[in-house]
Amino acid sequence: MLLRKQPRKILLWSSGSMGTTLMLAWNPKLVGATLIGIGLMRFVYWVQTTNWPNRWLYWYKFFNGSQGKLAIAVVTGGFGTISSYMALYIWSNAENQWLATALILQGFGTFLTLGLLAWQMFDLPRTKQEHQYQEWVSQLSDVNDLKRLMAVENLSNLLQQQKLTPTQNQQLSNYFHLMLNQEKNIMIRQAILKGCQFSTQM
Repeated sequence: MLLRKQPRKILLWSSGSMGTTLMLAWNPKLVGATLIGIGLMRFVYWVQTTNWPNRWLYWYKFFNGSQGKLAIAVVTGGFGTISSYMALYIWSNAENQWLATALILQGFGTFLTLGLLAWQMFDLPRTKQEHQYQEWVSQLSDVNDLKRLMAVENLSNLLQQQKLTPTQNQQLSNYFHLMLNQEKNIMIRQAILKGCQFSTQM
């Protein structure tokens, strides 16, 4: 079966390569525009189907670890070296030093603005999730049984989906174990026990 699929796969790749080569020779602009369109389509589909909360949590844990901090330091140092070299090269070879200085400062300002925008986009989901987490935690001590039950279930779902940081996991484990000694409602106690199971699996 595998032997039958191999020639077919090679034939498809050969046909695709030959077709692409002929199209490039005939109309390279059309081929370039088509490839860009296909790439953009795949990128938009990837953005829509990606689980961003889990992806954000993964990078959050990575950048807060020792390897993530080292990676940030290395990238920052490399970027600083390259940008400084380019700035000094442009400044030393420019006829008008003042104009070169203005262009260099403008470039650094643009990169700084883009960096701040990227950081804000990265930090926004974390801030939103942190606010939601704190709101549900505050409802754990509410006098209304329904609000306590909903808060326990929502927080348990976050534990099950592994969307919380290790610190938040430990906090919830402490809260749930303390609530078990005080809660009288059977349904809420069952929900707390379920949440405790998720917290011990972290």
